[in-house]
Amino acid sequence: MAKGERIIAASSAPHIVVLGGGAGGLELACALAGDGRRVTLVDRVGSHLWKPRLHEFAAGTVDSTLSEMSFYTLASLRGFRFEQGEVEAVDRASKTVRLSPVRSPDDRIVGPGRSIPYDRLVVALGGVTPDFGTTGVAENAIRLDERSDADRFRELFVAAVLRARANGKPAKIAIIGSGATGTELAAHLRQAERAFLDQSEKERQTKLLTITLLEAAPEIMPGADGELRRSVSDRLDRLDITKHVDAKIAAVEIDGVRSADGESWPADITVWAAGLVGNPCLAQLADFEMDKKGRIVVDDRLRTSVDPAILAIGDAASFTPPGANAPLPPTAQCASQQAVYLANALPAMMTGKEPEPFVFQDRGRLLSLAQGGSVGSIGLFRSRDDILVEGQFALAAYHGLQRRHQWSVLGPLRGSVAILADMISPAKGPALKLHGG
Repeated sequence: MAKGERIIAASSAPHIVVLGGGAGGLELACALAGDGRRVTLVDRVGSHLWKPRLHEFAAGTVDSTLSEMSFYTLASLRGFRFEQGEVEAVDRASKTVRLSPVRSPDDRIVGPGRSIPYDRLVVALGGVTPDFGTTGVAENAIRLDERSDADRFRELFVAAVLRARANGKPAKIAIIGSGATGTELAAHLRQAERAFLDQSEKERQTKLLTITLLEAAPEIMPGADGELRRSVSDRLDRLDITKHVDAKIAAVEIDGVRSADGESWPADITVWAAGLVGNPCLAQLADFEMDKKGRIVVDDRLRTSVDPAILAIGDAASFTPPGANAPLPPTAQCASQQAVYLANALPAMMTGKEPEPFVFQDRGRLLSLAQGGSVGSIGLFRSRDDILVEGQFALAAYHGLQRRHQWSVLGPLRGSVAILADMISPAKGPALKLHGG
């Protein structure tokens, strides 16, 4: 134990530690707390953000007061313990998690490191957007991996649009990657543009933004159903968002983007939204078996291959279903289903029982394109083929994913009341925190 490090006291009750308070980790901590179990949730930051809407925080178009919630308040409400800190290592031999000392903005140690004992450990530390070794991404692009990234983008975006309004020259936004994050961000930026204009006819015709979506694959939204791709493409066209495919980016420069074949696109702001891999810290925690995307390999009960007392879910886990050619996708839908599974399976494992294997039910994908409307593909009535949905049905389904998450996190009674209040609230704009003490 390092000098000054604090040991969090153990007790006779079984202790489950969950690393990471994303969609899956937080739902699991809430579901497991109680019934004689001690549950500790660990996260580097103090509040939970519904990450599928991070692009709306960046654009400033989010309108839900429940999109960000304090872990401290939720811990008090739901009966788990919250420890804020950076995970440094997992000691499998002693069954402890070590958290780094707390540091000030100027890198001084202002709080001790901590060691947390566990009986079962669940790793849910999420994923990050990789740069694939592309020159200039770290220096000149924004990756929307967490709230601080969205806040940074928002500051740059507001400044760029105000300059455009003053000088009459549209600000140039380049978005690399046409998955859900890239396409939804592009659409919401077009909506955000309207907030900087008054309602005169002259200003309604003013253009403050040029938005360019760049995709390395031969088509936008690679991997999506063809009908969904076409619908999204048409909607982006109606929003005057320029799309380029086969755009293999070689460098992100301070004032633009350059492809491998020499084509270039000027940009005042560049967003890098090209895929998702496991958090780099995962490989440093312990001697886990990792896949090629930096995620921890797990079996069909979500246990790591090196230690059955350690499990992984969500973007941190690599689980390939029987007969599949690739691991499950890193989505909130998948993380949530794994949390629901472990809420029942993990207590059974701790009593020596072998639960049924985890089975993922793909419920499709949904996108909210702001003024472009909502669209998605979902499976109905156990159909093998996805059905394209649009309009109010798609919008209800899109918001339904977050509402279900909020209900799981807040509990049936508080969740229902809070969601109802949130739905009828006239407040719009950036989300408010559910603050802790």
